[in-house]
Amino acid sequence: MVITEDLRKILNIGITLTSEKSYSKLLEMILQEAMDITSCDAGTLYICRDNKLHFMIMRNHTMGTYLGGDGEPINMPPVEMTETQVCTYSALHREIINIEDVYNDNSAKFDWQGPKKYDSITGYHTQSILVIPLVNHEDDVLGVLQLINATDFDGAVIKFDSSYEYIVYSLASQASISLSNMMLIRDLKDLMASFVTSMTVAIDSRTPYNANHTVHVAQYCEGLMDYVHRKYLEGKYDFDFTENQKDQLVLAARLHDIGKLITPLEVMNKATRVGDHLPMMEANWKCMEKSIRIRFLEGKISEEKYKQEIEQIEKGKDVVYRANSVGYLQDDLFNEVCELGELCFETEDGVFEKFLSEDQFVALSVRKGTLTQAERSIIEQHVVYTDKILEGIQFGKNYNNVRYYAAAHHEFLNGTGYPKKLTADELPKEIRILTIMDVFESLTSSDRPYKSITPIPKALAILDAMVGEGKLDPLLVKITRDYVEEELGEQMLARINKKKEEE
Repeated sequence: MVITEDLRKILNIGITLTSEKSYSKLLEMILQEAMDITSCDAGTLYICRDNKLHFMIMRNHTMGTYLGGDGEPINMPPVEMTETQVCTYSALHREIINIEDVYNDNSAKFDWQGPKKYDSITGYHTQSILVIPLVNHEDDVLGVLQLINATDFDGAVIKFDSSYEYIVYSLASQASISLSNMMLIRDLKDLMASFVTSMTVAIDSRTPYNANHTVHVAQYCEGLMDYVHRKYLEGKYDFDFTENQKDQLVLAARLHDIGKLITPLEVMNKATRVGDHLPMMEANWKCMEKSIRIRFLEGKISEEKYKQEIEQIEKGKDVVYRANSVGYLQDDLFNEVCELGELCFETEDGVFEKFLSEDQFVALSVRKGTLTQAERSIIEQHVVYTDKILEGIQFGKNYNNVRYYAAAHHEFLNGTGYPKKLTADELPKEIRILTIMDVFESLTSSDRPYKSITPIPKALAILDAMVGEGKLDPLLVKITRDYVEEELGEQMLARINKKKEEE
């Protein structure tokens, strides 16, 4: 078999079309190759959507018109599906249409007012037209190729040769397959995105104290990667991230707390050290006061002893109220809590009852935060559940790291994180970024009632301290500082100020 130059060109075009990964570049390529094959002056590629033809790419060499490149939207209304428009007729009937001269078309089949109006405004002269439908293997019309003004070797406008109909239709068929595959992949990505969005809403809606955490962490991760990319192009950094790396990290960020769907709300929503137990404690203290009074009235204790014990209860309450909601238990207050743990009173039955139960004392003596060690262990299990939940999802080879990234966002470089105590060699840059942004967002969040907002400079200082402890990547923390100070800080301050105004 002899492969002619024209055949070789068609085969090469087919190979190129099937290997192109960018949707916008594929559309440009389809139109450009069709125009090159037919030596025409202008062309438009429409995509069929919502039963209309939408302008995607427009080229006109004479007029210097190049619209729709790199996915840029064309600000023109879509064409309604009617029998009188040549492009929509081709789509409706899956038919190739070859018109020699628009101005001398006497068939009365098509309405040429559109091209003629364009010519009158621009001074262009539309003459020959070749319209090819883009039909895939399932006989679905994906779009339409409309080519205008074929030219000969001297540049004169001529009719489109009938032999081009088959060649361009072959090109359109190959293009339709590539386009179908790409649209299928895009639909799957959209499906994945919509699923993840729903999961994000479910995660953040489960507790008012976590309302925007997942969304913000994902935004910060994406923003940091975009920042690195821009600085890489400027020559500031010697590394960059691919689009797929960014997609996987953002997806992992949006799913990193999915395990909290299983975490008990009484632990996740615990805003104070004793949590929901305070009313029960207050009721118990009232019973103690009544017992003391009964013992006094029965003559079992003196008036002085009675007043002393009532005063001890009041002081004990004060210690509890102060320790219950403070962010960090300073030494003086901690010692008061410890003394309170030993305090007990005799009931009217002669039984000694502690002012604080063992569980209440353990909860109240937590130095930092609101969770006991047992409760913290329950919270930490959310990453284990995240891993188990994501294990059941088939992410495919393009997203095969999402589960690993999401489940490792509490791991530290020095092996002190959880749940697997991973070390630096097991933690790629994506996980390191997710960990940094998770910590940073938690510190600067404005929707946590059990702590005040950490100012941005202090939050960055805490990240630096964690670098000093060997937990976080020093370079990525430095980049985070640059990103926050140059770009993110103003956005965060505006959001915080807006929340304050709303309150």
